Amino acid sequence: MIILYKSKMIAIILVIIFIICSALAEDETNSMKASPEGSLSDISLSKLSKSETYMIVTADKRASIAAKNILDKGGSAIDAAIAAQMVLNVVEPQSSGIGGGGFLIYFDANKKETLAFDGRERAPIKYNSKVFLNKDGNKKGFIEAISGGLAVGAPSLLSMLEIAHKNYGLLDWKNLFNEAIYYAANGFVVGERLSKLSKKAPHLKNHTETNKYFNIDNGGLQSGQKLVNYDLANTFEIIRDKGSSGLLNGEIADSILLETKQSKNPGLLIFEDFSLVKPRIVLPLCENYRGWKICGIRPPSSGAITILQILGILNNFDFTFDENREVKIWHLFLEASKLAYADRDYYIADEDFQTVPISEMLDRNYLTSRANLINDSIINSIVKPGKFKRKAVNNLGKDITSEFSSTTHISIIDQFGNAASLTSSIEFMFGSGLMASGFLLNNQMTDFSFYPLDKKGNPIANRPESRKKPRSSMSPTVVFDSAGDLRLVIGSPGGSRIICYVAASLVRFIDFNMPIQDIVHSPNICNRGSYSAIEIGEKGDEIASKMEKFGYKIERKAMSSGIHIAYRDEKGILWGTADPRREGVAVGK
Repeated sequence: MIILYKSKMIAIILVIIFIICSALAEDETNSMKASPEGSLSDISLSKLSKSETYMIVTADKRASIAAKNILDKGGSAIDAAIAAQMVLNVVEPQSSGIGGGGFLIYFDANKKETLAFDGRERAPIKYNSKVFLNKDGNKKGFIEAISGGLAVGAPSLLSMLEIAHKNYGLLDWKNLFNEAIYYAANGFVVGERLSKLSKKAPHLKNHTETNKYFNIDNGGLQSGQKLVNYDLANTFEIIRDKGSSGLLNGEIADSILLETKQSKNPGLLIFEDFSLVKPRIVLPLCENYRGWKICGIRPPSSGAITILQILGILNNFDFTFDENREVKIWHLFLEASKLAYADRDYYIADEDFQTVPISEMLDRNYLTSRANLINDSIINSIVKPGKFKRKAVNNLGKDITSEFSSTTHISIIDQFGNAASLTSSIEFMFGSGLMASGFLLNNQMTDFSFYPLDKKGNPIANRPESRKKPRSSMSPTVVFDSAGDLRLVIGSPGGSRIICYVAASLVRFIDFNMPIQDIVHSPNICNRGSYSAIEIGEKGDEIASKMEKFGYKIERKAMSSGIHIAYRDEKGILWGTADPRREGVAVGK
């Protein structure tokens, strides 16, 4: 009996241990999904630069210096952004590159004109609405879906940058790849962030080339080691000489198709998909907030609409100073964010496939009606999306797509007064985990809703469809003062929280009159509909404590923004600051 009792006790203890370990493992997975790129630095550290000529802010010093060299040779903001992006492809491969896509806002100082460039990938021709469902109708697991070729879309970033260069570049295209080729061919020193992430990416081990390049079997890359990528150097030489056609035709295109088809999770890309890569120049979405003009990207990005809705709702409130001002502003911000994300989840998708009621969503009367749902002293536990007149948007289902933060942002104001705000991405950290011709391929298709219908059978606007672009939250943004002068170039990585990161930064800039270096040091705050979150850390503790006294139940999370700001002050002096949570650097002259 004693032996039997002991056996039962041991069995019970083992079950308890298993449950605890399983819960911890799930928490770790959820944490990785929420913030896959983590945070490296204390946000009290300063990264501020001052200049009278130009300002560059990127996610890596080598990229910022490459952009500086281009501007010193007489290049434009577009030229500099391309050079910086190519270097980032080498030294920050986990976040972006020519295997992915992006969005660009460009301000032409001569014409006083702002344009937007849409470089979002399209779904493969062979896609259908059930592509991410198993045979039993349940959705695939996230890591299962991203790992391999299934979630890969034909890369669009390079083609978008080529179009921008043809319109606004000043230097020859061939001059923009020298430093990227040098770092790839001669090697670069691995940084702390790349080293850290190579050890925690769950899907790199599944693919021979990435397993080898990132040294997965031996514990990942080591900070300080030198890493060479001859294949990428060769790829850069081809696209330097042939442009985007060198990527979408010939040996590089063949290598992309081969990798996606031969992976353990085969993709649906075919050669005809490369012919669909036709980035567009479109007008930005612009609205006024307290006399400032804010401009961003239209769908398939949800960034500008949602940011402008948040600010448009806040426009209905007076933020005059009193002792409780900070608590009141963040209460209103969280409530406005909650309302804006509710609309985003239902209505925003690729405009070529779904009517997006942009004018109604940004209508002042509508935003006033949404503001009227907010009480100064009461927290709304549940909010519903707004209703619009257009029949085409009625009876849509709610999208609960997960969107992750392996993205990068570049902010540049050049010596001519032109500005480039570029956000680019391969989606999850290290994208699909597939490497072709030396660069990582995206998994952007997982930005679609995995389910095409909601539980009630209503179609989800952001469902997968052949040739459709998945919704994004990338939010490259430019800001003008009441006189129409460019003042701020801003953007961030961070998945679906990018919207909060940029919107909160604009509130701090406009309503708090906060210096830009203080903006990036401030704790992130967001509500995407289900809960309110404030970044962990000492400064976040202070705000969270105040908000909890107000009645909020605050989730404390790592919220690894990468807010990069270039700013021109009233005297014409340029300032730049890089988010200290990552490894960015601001460089001026």
